[in-house]
Amino acid sequence: MDNIDTESRKSKIRCCDCELRKINASLEADSLSKTPDVVENEAYPEKPKKRGRSSIIKNYLIDYTANSNLHGLKYIGEKERTCVEKVFWLFMFTCCVILCAGLIRKVWIKWNESPVIVSFAEMPTPVWQIPYPAVTVCFETKAKQRQFNFTEYYHLYTTNRDNLTISEQHMYEDISMVCDDHLSPPEGRPFASGVDAVNNIKSVSPNLTEVFFGCKWKDIPSENCSELFSPILTEEGLCYTFNTLGPDEMFRLDNLHQDYPYLEHDKKAQSWNLEEGYAPGSPIETYPHRGAGFGIKTGLTFLLKAKHIDLDYLCRGPVQGFRILLHNPAELPRPSQQYFRSPLAQEVVVAVKPNLMTTSYGLKPYEPTRRQCYFPSERYLQYFKVYTQTNCQMECLSNFTYARCGCVHFGMPYGPNMTVCNAGKRKCIKDAQMELVTIDIKAGLDRHDDVNNATSNGTTTTADDDDTFDEALEVSTKCQCLPACTSLDYEAETSQADYDWDALFRAYRLSNFSEELKDLSYARVMVFFKDAQFITNRRSELYGQTDFLANCGGLLGLFMGFSILSVAEIIYFLTLRLCCLLWRRRSKQRRIDFENRNSVPGPSPSKVIHPYSD
Repeated sequence: MDNIDTESRKSKIRCCDCELRKINASLEADSLSKTPDVVENEAYPEKPKKRGRSSIIKNYLIDYTANSNLHGLKYIGEKERTCVEKVFWLFMFTCCVILCAGLIRKVWIKWNESPVIVSFAEMPTPVWQIPYPAVTVCFETKAKQRQFNFTEYYHLYTTNRDNLTISEQHMYEDISMVCDDHLSPPEGRPFASGVDAVNNIKSVSPNLTEVFFGCKWKDIPSENCSELFSPILTEEGLCYTFNTLGPDEMFRLDNLHQDYPYLEHDKKAQSWNLEEGYAPGSPIETYPHRGAGFGIKTGLTFLLKAKHIDLDYLCRGPVQGFRILLHNPAELPRPSQQYFRSPLAQEVVVAVKPNLMTTSYGLKPYEPTRRQCYFPSERYLQYFKVYTQTNCQMECLSNFTYARCGCVHFGMPYGPNMTVCNAGKRKCIKDAQMELVTIDIKAGLDRHDDVNNATSNGTTTTADDDDTFDEALEVSTKCQCLPACTSLDYEAETSQADYDWDALFRAYRLSNFSEELKDLSYARVMVFFKDAQFITNRRSELYGQTDFLANCGGLLGLFMGFSILSVAEIIYFLTLRLCCLLWRRRSKQRRIDFENRNSVPGPSPSKVIHPYSD
């Protein structure tokens, strides 16, 4: 048995030896047919060549286009597509991108340049939610002829001024400041004490009892019109106003001069401001007076009078009577600019239509120049506590006039260190007002002409004036008197008829109809709301951020199938995926380098020796 096993093992070894010899013979034949370089390369294989950077970028873009959800990109990156197909889809995709970008640009321009839309409120506003308009009345006769005959002094001053005393000359020059512009003598005083000029004007102006004959508020007669009206100083001199805020609520008194007051009443607003209106729970009878409905019975009626002996036809021309202005209770009136007349012996019926503009708080993040209004906290006025466009314009005119002329009109608000103009500077005041308007128009037209051309329009400048124009121009650029975001104005519809008071007295057969009463002329004015309700205008966003995003997203989705996930996809391919590919490539390179350093080259196939060979 042992011999049999031994023979079996020997036979197996011989078989293996035969196989090894065949393998060695085959390897030797192959080695003989190859060059040494080939054999060496097989023994020591070369490292794989690195792909170029352009090839890596190309493969990366193909990877993105193949996986992107944007329409048309996958046809550009597919390998089986022909060049014609790829060019077609690339052209279509480019056209869609350009067209979409153009439309989005139009949406952006519209949103950027006109983000505000003015619309009507959904519900009408009752008139009791807003204050009754402030009513300011000014007499056209500035000086009573019995106290100061302005016409007589005009001729004396122009013919032989030396015949007048200094006080008479000063009185004439002061009164001329509230008359027509051409009546102020250019050779008069350029500057004067404001308090002296105001006192001279007040001393000869008709007082309240001489102007008002009777008053009724809500069809309830007032014993004395001073309960409703109070004196106010304006550019027209001494006037009388109803339902206006008090001086400490309208002005910043610390910044104003202390020579004389503009308003002479101590009534204060009770839980009302321009922005918020009346506070919830405010009583019906409050101040400023709120509207109480529509019609004559709920409004203001007053009877004005004038004596023919006191009328002056030179100071204000041939038209006599009264100037009346309706304005916001928080505004200082300018009856020299806006008014309607109440002639003598006429009855004027005034139907008032409120115009209330509110602004959505969604517009507060926008720049004031974009929304075209100021919220109260955004614009500080030096002389006024309440910002309105009228108050801003008056303050701007005051500062511009001071910069241009070195003084201001006594009816304008001004600081304690400013000088008051007089007759010698009247032309400069008028020219400054026209220059400010012209500069504002030029700025609105966005012209780039020389700003000195702003003095055209019939005005001339001297060398001294040119020195002050740059400073005045700098003042005007700071004005920017946009409307208040909450503004309240009153439109007046007037009608009038003859008021035959003489026939009325005779009809009553009054026994005390004396000759003195015959010298009087009367005028009656009735002011009331036309309707019980009105439609409020509301300034709101034309495009909010959500609307703008929705419009842009709709265009992107329509032309390219773009979505928020497309943005995430682009960010992913530019950041996370790129980092991961670079990391994998670097790891693979490290592994190859490690294997090459630790690998031992094997023997050549020709040197393979059987382990059992001799």
